[in-house]
Amino acid sequence: MQLVEGTEQSEGVTTVLGPSLALDLSWAIHAAWKPHLREGQPALAALYGERPELADRVRAFWDDELGCFIELEVLAAWADALEVVDLESLLPVLADALSTVPLDLPLESETDRDRNVLRARLARMRQSPGLVASWQEMLTEVWSGLDDAWRTSGVPLVERAALDARSQLDRGTDWVQLISSECETFTAHLPEILERHREGRRVLIVPCAFFGKALYLEMPGCIVIGLGTSSADAMARARTVDVARRLRAVADPTRLAILDHLADGSRSVGEIARSFSLAQPTVSTHVKHLREAGLVSAERRGSRVAVSLNRDAVQTLAGELGTLLAR
Repeated sequence: MQLVEGTEQSEGVTTVLGPSLALDLSWAIHAAWKPHLREGQPALAALYGERPELADRVRAFWDDELGCFIELEVLAAWADALEVVDLESLLPVLADALSTVPLDLPLESETDRDRNVLRARLARMRQSPGLVASWQEMLTEVWSGLDDAWRTSGVPLVERAALDARSQLDRGTDWVQLISSECETFTAHLPEILERHREGRRVLIVPCAFFGKALYLEMPGCIVIGLGTSSADAMARARTVDVARRLRAVADPTRLAILDHLADGSRSVGEIARSFSLAQPTVSTHVKHLREAGLVSAERRGSRVAVSLNRDAVQTLAGELGTLLAR
């Protein structure tokens, strides 16, 4: 595995992955215990609605009442296989990882009880090839009812969310701002998470099509955090609304010409009015729109109001528009 403590890695690296079959399959398994996940995901609702006995068998597979197949996430992360998108390829990778993953992983994201349950599961699987075969059969049966829907509907959503998250990071957005605050465990441990991130532990942000409330898994060399495609879309819409608001300010030809005029230096409202043969109240209205969009600043100097171009804001708007249109 590449993600072990002590390996050389860049400090504070944040990477957006996806699509991830392993994590979406993990969510699909978790939905056997969580009806609300099925309500929000038509593919999961159809899977378990048409085959209620499948949900029963998923819940009965382990006898420890953990309510998920956390070992799937751990093995996929350990094997560096979070981006494998074919189950036939993923299963042997998980089986190989089972023979090398340490049973004493610290897993700071988990409670003592959950860590002990996970270790017991991994130990049992190591000792029983038959159990591993049954486990793989269970994963295959669940995924066979979801694969088509995931590839046709889920993967495009994930790819769009991943692209959007990468764009935000490229623009300097702190990765923490991308994460839902609904994960109480993540929020409670955020100071330690940030400290381990500063010390070199990678953050892997993974959009998931079947996302529920929160996903936070901390391995020795990486911090895996799930991101819902719907929440990513909401954030994207919020950003495009803000870009559109500022674009409306420059959509008026006169206001755009005023910005061009101010590129040579600040001007008073009166000077702008004379240059454009406009009444001062009309110019003041245009300046008000530009100022509210953050594209100019206006400062009173005695009886004059000096208007200056906010170059950083104009460049930011141009960059955001370019990012949106260049996808």
